[in-house]
Amino acid sequence: MSTSFQAQCPCGEVTVQIRGAALGQVYCHCDDCQNAHGAAYVPRSIHQRTDVTIASGNTTEWTNVTRTMVMCSSCGSHLYSEHETSPFRGVNAGNFPAERFSPTMHLHCKFAVAGVIDNLTHFQDVPEEFGGTGELADW
Repeated sequence: MSTSFQAQCPCGEVTVQIRGAALGQVYCHCDDCQNAHGAAYVPRSIHQRTDVTIASGNTTEWTNVTRTMVMCSSCGSHLYSEHETSPFRGVNAGNFPAERFSPTMHLHCKFAVAGVIDNLTHFQDVPEEFGGTGELADW
């Protein structure tokens, strides 16, 4: 399967081009994601900044606490976010074709609204190799 594909916002106005493989795919429970999406947790696919571009459509941006959020100008759906100094973009995998999202863990579970029981690893913040404590959620 090619690592290059396109994703669209729910209204179909904006197309996001994604090139290259994801560096990671997760469910994020952080309070930033909860605030931006109005959801308990969000499917995120992490990519190199240069691998994620807007192929068509109009977007709008706003800063949500610590990161810039890029959204569809028509429906307001979140497309991706980024920290100013980070080389990565966190793409809303809820807009992906189903076969393009294979999460391996839950992150920032200390902010979780409720425990999620599945076969994935659940970190209180993030794994040690990403600068976190590596502490697991106890649900």
